[in-house]
Amino acid sequence: MNTLDKTKKIPLKKGWSNDQKTILKSKDSTVLLRVMDASKYQRKIQEIQYLSSLDLFPIQHSQPLSVELIKCKTHFITSYIEGTDLFETLSSLPINQQIHLGLQAGYALKQIHTQIKVQNDGSWEKRYKAKIETKIKSYHECRINFEHDEILIQRIYELMPLLKDRPQAFQHGDYHVGNFVVDLDGNLGILDFDRWDIGNPWEEFNRITWCREKSTVFSSAMIEAYFDFQIPQQFFELMFLYIAVNAIGSLSWAQDFGQEEVDVALHLIDQFDQDTDHFSKIKPSWFKPTRL
Repeated sequence: MNTLDKTKKIPLKKGWSNDQKTILKSKDSTVLLRVMDASKYQRKIQEIQYLSSLDLFPIQHSQPLSVELIKCKTHFITSYIEGTDLFETLSSLPINQQIHLGLQAGYALKQIHTQIKVQNDGSWEKRYKAKIETKIKSYHECRINFEHDEILIQRIYELMPLLKDRPQAFQHGDYHVGNFVVDLDGNLGILDFDRWDIGNPWEEFNRITWCREKSTVFSSAMIEAYFDFQIPQQFFELMFLYIAVNAIGSLSWAQDFGQEEVDVALHLIDQFDQDTDHFSKIKPSWFKPTRL
């Protein structure tokens, strides 16, 4: 019997991608196999190159191990982090543990942005403004509306000048509680760099609404740790902009996944509305210092 025959294969159904994911468990190791379209092969080679030197100890992250083209499919193997799904458990953890994990999330994100070196080609303002126009157009075409939408769109245009001369960094691309676990040592584990990109590092906070939904202290601690407790005022202005653009674009995206996902998107938008007093305040009401 060869090694492959001794490997236990456990299908993994979580996530929104169309990748076929399988946990491969043998006597000596456990890894995650993702089988995807052949067109992703070069991108996965780049991912391996970018993440090869990333060190977040004691925080674990999904480490790419190998990529192959097999029968016109990309076979991508990463490390597998044993742990508890944070999306399911965060809100039930003791407050001190929520803060601890939030601090780890902020620290790790800062390391991702600073350890991995990329070239800033100065394209961010132009690229992101194009993204804004595309998302607003998609919102108007999807025919699902939310209260105070025109106020939010106006705020987006008011904040757009802040995009000028923003730095760029390697981005995780989907940094939120749905891609975190608590490992067997009680530390944060970071999953799934599949949506990595190059862009303004603060854009990564556009998905903090998912974290805020589960724990406001986790979310506050994440921001504090990212800035070593010295948060620049302009950060909240840009975070508002990035969350707003993500909110505007979320409805057309959610339509492709059914009414349940549309309802989730509308709920998060309504929560954003309430947190900012109908989009009139830049700093969300949920943000509170965790270190007094």
